[in-house]
Amino acid sequence: MTLFQVDQRYRYTYSGPVSDVRQRLIMVPPDRHLDQRLISFDFEVRGAEPGWKLAWSQDDFGNRVGRAAIPRVGHTLEFQLRFVVERGAEVGPARFERDLFLHPTALTAPDERLTLVARGLQSAYTSAIQRAERAHEWAASAIAYRVGATGVRTPAAMALQMGEGVCQDYAHLLICVLRLLDVPARYVSGQLLGEGVPHAWVEALIDDEVVAYDPTHSRRMPADCITVATGRDYADVAPTSGTFTGAATGLLTAYKRACRIDLTDEDAA
Repeated sequence: MTLFQVDQRYRYTYSGPVSDVRQRLIMVPPDRHLDQRLISFDFEVRGAEPGWKLAWSQDDFGNRVGRAAIPRVGHTLEFQLRFVVERGAEVGPARFERDLFLHPTALTAPDERLTLVARGLQSAYTSAIQRAERAHEWAASAIAYRVGATGVRTPAAMALQMGEGVCQDYAHLLICVLRLLDVPARYVSGQLLGEGVPHAWVEALIDDEVVAYDPTHSRRMPADCITVATGRDYADVAPTSGTFTGAATGLLTAYKRACRIDLTDEDAA
C-alpha cells in the first residue's frame, strides 16, 4: 500500500467586487478508481462573503463535482484542497462504458490528416494493442511541447497543424486516433509527484483491460500517478470553471504539490 498527499489551491483575484459567482470544481478524486482509493479530503473556500454554499455530486463519468454558489466576493476567492489517496488497493470496477468513449467531441474531432494516420495504423497492424501502442508512439512525437502555444479550447486537429502544445493536446491527439481505430479512449486529469500544474493522460480499453498512456512523456503511466477525474476530453474534467456578475476582471493562479507519505510501523499496524 502506498499513500499520496496532494495540496492544491486555485485563487481568483478580481479587480473589483463581483457577485453571483457560480463555480464548478473537479478537484477531489472519486472514492475509487481502479487500484486507487480516496482516504480523506479537506476542502476550504476562502474569500467568499457569508451566504455561500457548496454541494457535492457525481457526474455521468463517476467524477466528484463540487458546485459553489457565492453571493459576493470582495477581491479574492480561493479554493484550497488537501486529499490523501492510496494506490495499490484491490482493483475496482473499470466503469469504462465503451460506446461513451468512442465518439468524437469538439476537442477530439478528426480532420483529414488524423484520419489518414489512423488508416495507416489500421492497415499496418492487426491487433488492438499493437494499434494502440503505435498510436501512442505517433502522438508522443506528433507535436513539440511548448507552454502557451495552445489553450484549453484548442482542438486536437489545430494543435497538430500548429505542431506545438501541452499535455492536454497530446492527450486529445491520442484519444482522436484511438477512437478512429475503434479503441475506446478517455481523457484523464490528475497529478504527478512534485509541484506544478495538473497533468493529462489517456486511458484506453483494450481487450477489457484499461491501459494508461502518457503521450507527453512517451511512456505508460507510472504507478505513482494520481487520478482526479476522467471524461471524453478536457471540457468534461476542467478543475475549475464558472461565471460571475460584475464589471471586474479576474486573474486565476494555481499551486499544487503532490508527495508520497511514508508510513511508520505504527501507522501500518
